Amino acid sequence: MCANGLVGDSAALFDALGDGTRRSIFERLREGPRSVGELAEGLPVSRPAVSQHLRILKQAGLVSDRRDGTRRVYRVDPDGLLGIRDLFDGFWAEALERFRLEAEIGKESQMSTMTTEAIRRSVVVDFTPERAFELFTARIADWWPVSSHSYGGDAVADVVLEPRAGGRLYEVTQAGQQDWGRVQAWEPPDRLVLDWQIGEAAGTEVEVRFSPEGAGARVDLEHRGWVAETASAQARYESGWNIVLAPFVEAATR
Repeated sequence: MCANGLVGDSAALFDALGDGTRRSIFERLREGPRSVGELAEGLPVSRPAVSQHLRILKQAGLVSDRRDGTRRVYRVDPDGLLGIRDLFDGFWAEALERFRLEAEIGKESQMSTMTTEAIRRSVVVDFTPERAFELFTARIADWWPVSSHSYGGDAVADVVLEPRAGGRLYEVTQAGQQDWGRVQAWEPPDRLVLDWQIGEAAGTEVEVRFSPEGAGARVDLEHRGWVAETASAQARYESGWNIVLAPFVEAATR
């Protein structure tokens, strides 16, 4: 094995063509057979130097020569060209195989992080959409089950949802404030979107829509953006939103 990682003739080919002058000589020979003197014309090297470069090209199998009277004529060796083609064909085959393997790895990675089905819940309350939106947002502390669904549990003194895009959703305890999410869309009384920031569910999105349903309102909640890595958290939220929405419906009934 050579230092550059190539073996035998492969290394000789690259070494032979790695010099700019030798490449110029080789390109001229591709146009047709020439003598040393003809090759030296226009090159910034002497005839002995051209002869030395030709010797290296010949050793690499790229050039052959024959005597024509008193001079020696050099030409490209077709077998040497086949060697170059075979060499690069091998490189292309290896490159394509590496590309295929990388594509397979990327596909597996994409599948491992593929978005799963969103959690969807719907309830109907006796409030108008306007009053249901107000209850869900401005009065969230009146009904949210903090004892089971918060960081602070029974120590939570308040839950605040700031009424604007970019506003925070957070709990308040004597120890301070703890964020739950951030408002992405604030469109009363129709729609609310939250960037959810709790635990394993961080980075998911909660959208709540309010629409007329008979004399009351239909509230549709969609919690989306789940990936395979957060499957355990998603399973908890599947039942968790039922627990959260139950006191919301009860508060609307009262």
